Amino acid sequence: MSSLMPDTPSDIHAEASRWTLHGISLLEKGDHDSLQQAQICFEHAIALRENLSLEENPLFRWGLTAGWMNRGDVLTRLGGPERLQEALGSYDIAIAHLHQLPLDRDPVFRWRLCVAWMNRGVTEQAVKEAGAHERALRCFDKAIETMHGHESSERADYQQVQASAWMNRANELLQSSLPAWLSAVEAARHSLDHCRHLDEKDLVGREAGIKARHTLCRALASLLEAPSVDSDQAEAWILEATDAVEDVMRLTQADPHFQQIREEMFHFGCRMYRAFQPHFLAGFLDDGMMAGGMSEEMRQAAREALAQAAFQIQQENLAGYTPSRLDRLLHTLQSLSEAGEKLGFRDGSPPGNPPIGT
Repeated sequence: MSSLMPDTPSDIHAEASRWTLHGISLLEKGDHDSLQQAQICFEHAIALRENLSLEENPLFRWGLTAGWMNRGDVLTRLGGPERLQEALGSYDIAIAHLHQLPLDRDPVFRWRLCVAWMNRGVTEQAVKEAGAHERALRCFDKAIETMHGHESSERADYQQVQASAWMNRANELLQSSLPAWLSAVEAARHSLDHCRHLDEKDLVGREAGIKARHTLCRALASLLEAPSVDSDQAEAWILEATDAVEDVMRLTQADPHFQQIREEMFHFGCRMYRAFQPHFLAGFLDDGMMAGGMSEEMRQAAREALAQAAFQIQQENLAGYTPSRLDRLLHTLQSLSEAGEKLGFRDGSPPGNPPIGT
């Protein structure tokens, strides 16, 4: 940063931007000391811009909103009740300034307002006190409302921010009980609708699509575990969930950046196929092995799924089975045995007693 005091509005604005960029570099380091230094940087940037004529140049107010939002971000990361309340206040100031910008003059103005509401909701999630759940949902709804009329925009940043807002809403709804889980599924579907076409464009778009599918699977799993699920509805949910799993396995193939979520989704896929579609389990495992990059954790999940699936089939009462159903059962056992051999079981049978339960 300059050692000389800037004297023109443009110079002050530029100096504030330098403080902001330095703060962001510290923010990205993530350690406690760096976060505290980042807060100081953002507060310097705010102080420099607050006395500018904000009506004269919308970019001055635009820059000021960045300072307040970054301050809210760093305070949220630092955590603690007092800091979280300060963070919410910072977002409130940023949102008030953003509403004074001509949102239709520059697309990024509306985009940032959506981000501000969404990040405020994330901070409310961290508060964890009475009423925070409802306030977080209102923030995510405000973010979604901000983009009303721009749902089909061709701008990738508009689609990504809407995907994030809907995904955050879905995740928050999953903290509730059964009625809200249905809304969580709908929110996750909206999120995926906004980013599905971005899967192959760049890393940011692909990450949005992967996370949207991850959230969708969590929501569907919650519904499938609920009592008294209609069988036709359950079948549709299972198909939707397994499609999402296979999409994630394809999108994360040979990319270490997504290894953790790939492993989580593989575990989920093993449980889904083993519990609901054991005749497709071997095919799912074959695809995973052929794609490469199967970690030891994934191999262990595959072994456990095979053991449980085979055990469940062996425990079935075959009396009354039609010949065609018996053939399908034997075919499933054979495919599980072959998958076991590929995973390194000597005779295709998983060792030890199989875990019990779904």
